[in-house]
Amino acid sequence: MKRVAPLAVTALALTLAVPVAAIDVQLPTEPMSAEDTAAIDAGMAAIMQEHPEVPAFYVGFWSPERGSYQQAYGLADAANERPATTDDHFRIGSVSKTFGASIILQLVDEGLLSLDDTVADADPALAEQFPDVADIPIRDLLGMTSGIPDYMNVPDAAVAAHAQAPDTEWDPEQLITFGIGGGLSPVGTPGYSTTNFIILQEIAESLTGQPIQELVKERLTDRLGMPGTALPYNEDTTLPEPVSHGYMSEACNEELIGDGAEPLPVGTDLTDWNASYGQIGGGMHSTLADLGTWAASMSGSSLLSDEIAAERIEMHDGGLGIFTYGLGISQFVEGLGNQYGHEGEAIGWEGWAGHDPATGESYVVFTNTCADTGALFEAVALLDPAVEPLADLFAMGSGGD
Repeated sequence: MKRVAPLAVTALALTLAVPVAAIDVQLPTEPMSAEDTAAIDAGMAAIMQEHPEVPAFYVGFWSPERGSYQQAYGLADAANERPATTDDHFRIGSVSKTFGASIILQLVDEGLLSLDDTVADADPALAEQFPDVADIPIRDLLGMTSGIPDYMNVPDAAVAAHAQAPDTEWDPEQLITFGIGGGLSPVGTPGYSTTNFIILQEIAESLTGQPIQELVKERLTDRLGMPGTALPYNEDTTLPEPVSHGYMSEACNEELIGDGAEPLPVGTDLTDWNASYGQIGGGMHSTLADLGTWAASMSGSSLLSDEIAAERIEMHDGGLGIFTYGLGISQFVEGLGNQYGHEGEAIGWEGWAGHDPATGESYVVFTNTCADTGALFEAVALLDPAVEPLADLFAMGSGGD
């Protein structure tokens, strides 16, 4: 059940409301050279030949020095043989976490919250409902060191139930319960957890008195000019037109089986599955151009104070293998470039949106099937050669989390 913020807290939130002025994030607009675009196209043709299980790739690159290029390859709708386009909308999975983190960090900037506050400090009603998480600091929730399991990886829990009944509208408290049911580790233990962000979603709604969907729109997407990006309400199963359909792959089936679900036929269309299993932890949708803007904003950090933006990228071990983690943002481990951003996997889509502040370059690659991580990072490496060692690891059948 949703809680309404106490009157005093709501009044304070209105007093300290985030400015409505837009923030101008400039993406390079000079076209990339014909030679460079031909090289990317040739590389993508080879990747698609090696990975026929991926119906479509969406590739965006924006560089002050090398120019910009957006291209879609393959089929957005395999049943009707509709080619993918750069205007397609697709689900972005855990890239959503960077949006949720940006909202929480705005609330820190506004004085409604401290990174050292506990769940009990920030939301006493939620802490009373879930006393096991009451003493966990906000910083550990954002930084993947809460010790709370990811409800998406708890066997025979959310994923298994959703695969059996994909039209289910999940309540946040149900998802938190699944996560806690996996058994908590001590605070400070690294471990990727979508549960953290459902808790943070509840805290943000409690402190502001607004649904998380409105917070995403008013505080983030409207201000950055991202009209194709949203967190749908839990009952909304549709994607805006034009739609990139999402499909089941063999690799995704392996994950479903590991979570206790029955496998589905490869190629099953997952587009209209209810995305409320992810919410601000993984339920948003976007477009190639919008994600380019988001990546260039350093995953929303341009909307934060310089102090909080700097603290956000103090990276540490979050238990993510090939990534280090900050406060709702990740970075490749040393030796794999300087990109900050986030990988995203929804059931039916997978991708990466990142930005290199040293070069000013932004990178977006998405596919419309899930868990094809090797193909994904082969495509990212076409844009950022520093990532090639990672792509090579996946090609040899090895990789991180």
